Amino acid sequence: MRIRFFSFTLVCLLAACAATGQRQPEAAESGSGVVAMVDGFAVSEESLGVEGQLMQLKQQAHQIQMEALNEAIAKRLIEVEAEKQGISEEELVAKEVGSKVTEPTDMQIEGFYEAQKARIRAPLEQVRGQVRELLLNMQEQQAREAFVASLREQSEISILLEPVRFPVNLGDAPMQGPEDAPITIVEFSDFQCPFCRRVQPTLARVQQKYGDKIRWSFKDLPLLSIHPEAQKAAEAARCAGDQGKFWEYRAAMFDSTTINAELHTKTAEALGLDQDAFGACLGSDKHAAAVTADLEEASGLGLSGTPAFLINGVLLSGAQPYEEFEKVIEQELAQAE
Repeated sequence: MRIRFFSFTLVCLLAACAATGQRQPEAAESGSGVVAMVDGFAVSEESLGVEGQLMQLKQQAHQIQMEALNEAIAKRLIEVEAEKQGISEEELVAKEVGSKVTEPTDMQIEGFYEAQKARIRAPLEQVRGQVRELLLNMQEQQAREAFVASLREQSEISILLEPVRFPVNLGDAPMQGPEDAPITIVEFSDFQCPFCRRVQPTLARVQQKYGDKIRWSFKDLPLLSIHPEAQKAAEAARCAGDQGKFWEYRAAMFDSTTINAELHTKTAEALGLDQDAFGACLGSDKHAAAVTADLEEASGLGLSGTPAFLINGVLLSGAQPYEEFEKVIEQELAQAE
């Protein structure tokens, strides 16, 4: 085997809208441990305003631990399987992984190059060897992951490493589902974000499978620097909520690719809302402060991209596939038993 591990990332944040310059939470006067005294004035931990950064660091640390843990599990499984078969670990890996790796064809090399040409920015003949090695490494990594996954399916494995859980204030956030549901999903979203719209069929599938096991909550995270209509859309949904139609309005917003004032009027009419009350609510900025409070809470948690989901406090960031939601939910249900 040429390599043992390989990691390759072409594009960051493919599944999330992200914006810089998010407002940071205002310093609190009290409520946290005192970390300094200045001429008798107490400086609280909360007033430092670094909660979001610290949460991000905790999440990164957990991811590093999980990667190392999964690799330790993989090594152990390979060791045990080699003993069962009466061969060395190197022979096992060569048999189950190396044998699955084939020499890339010219067509595969050229196809990969064409797909990534804008990022590579060099003539094909200059990087042909590198592209070949990359494709070989990708095959090897995929084969190893598939082999380890098959070994994991045959083994009894309990992950005891606790995930990072993000504290969130549900307050008066829109909710649906039983109060005693074992799973609470908090969705931080932006009605103008294409990734938030893209993940909706996945969310519908999650709700269809787990039904009353889930209590769903919605939080606003309008990325104002890139989505200028997101704030008003969030306020409009809350105005619809005043008339008992928040979730229907939310669905209508994600069904539309264009968010504007005309859409709000048409949606309110289609949902049978009291037009005068809805218009007065939206025009008065009644819910502007509540939307901003959600945004500031998200910033305090280190969330700056949408969509973001907290599943019993466990962060799932971006428009992830159904399998990622299922994985976290099943783990939480297993712990609840």
